[in-house]
Amino acid sequence: MDRRGTDGGSGVDPTDRTALRDHLERFAGADAVTEAADGTLRADFGGRAHVAVTPDGAIDTGMPLHSFDGTPERLVFDHDSGELRVELDGESVYVFRRP
Repeated sequence: MDRRGTDGGSGVDPTDRTALRDHLERFAGADAVTEAADGTLRADFGGRAHVAVTPDGAIDTGMPLHSFDGTPERLVFDHDSGELRVELDGESVYVFRRP
């Protein structure tokens, strides 16, 4: 399910594969998103930057100097600002900025 966030971002259930793929492709570009044999969707931004989300909703991100590994309740894509926010208990716990 895709829900409009109060701050202008689009909230996505990380287990909703269709909505997640659509937002990852918009966020990173269609050619940057791949699906592994286990169903993990991964967006690569060149170098060491990436976002990977498993079918059960666990997310792993990597950027030089910071990363996040956990299972959020919601992912909020703010395409205009180039940000992906990871939310848990209704609060942002990590922000991935598109390189």
